Amino acid sequence: MPLVGVAANRLIDDGVHREWVRRRYIDALETYANVEIVILPTRSTDDIEGSRRVVARLDGLVLTGDESNVSPEYFLHANTPRPSPTESTYYRAETDPYRDMMASLVLSAALERGLPILGICRGLQELNVFFGGSLYEDISLETNMLTHKEDISLPRDRQYDPVHEVTVQDGGKLARILGGNVPIIVNSLHNQGIRILAPGLQCEAVAADGLIEAASVSSTGIFQMGVQWHPEWHAADDVVSRKLFAAFGNACAAFEGKRQGDPV
Repeated sequence: MPLVGVAANRLIDDGVHREWVRRRYIDALETYANVEIVILPTRSTDDIEGSRRVVARLDGLVLTGDESNVSPEYFLHANTPRPSPTESTYYRAETDPYRDMMASLVLSAALERGLPILGICRGLQELNVFFGGSLYEDISLETNMLTHKEDISLPRDRQYDPVHEVTVQDGGKLARILGGNVPIIVNSLHNQGIRILAPGLQCEAVAADGLIEAASVSSTGIFQMGVQWHPEWHAADDVVSRKLFAAFGNACAAFEGKRQGDPV
């Protein structure tokens, strides 16, 4: 069974550092992608070789969502992380430079190996920043944009219900996965988003206000894609989510088969 690395986040509570990831990601990946999971801890050092050794054991990579925002200053256009953040720069629920550092390290190694990659919400934004794109820091401050944040007056489960339409781009990789370019309805729980798409990515889906809701690495036929919505939350009831996870799982299985067939 393919082994997939799932990005964790750094939580600091009462001065104690913790790694955490929501169970929904693990459940959806195990059930609908049919993969085994290993959690990738955040890093606070430039351990490039250590990240490469870990990624060398994987058949796929998932960059999860989180309440924290991406800090573009922790990435260089040369795909190399900046020096490690200090604890004084860290503010919970605003930024997570430890996650930013880890994402840049594992993305570099995963792309070098040609691993299947699935980015979800923050993960899509990390892909875009890594390749040199830019983000809206707060979409709610932009005029003529949809409301992309969740309604916090609703029960938590209902905050992940579908709320707006997304148009899948004709002839793209996502369209092939879903069986066409018909509009889909997605949930929306983010305040950052893609402002300028990175030159190394291609748009796969767009919202009515023009915001890019899915993008893929344009230089490869491998599944290396990010989506702005959360397919993991109601995957059991959503065929689009199940198709997305299944396609990622199939890509990971194909990578595993190729890796096992490589000469030692």
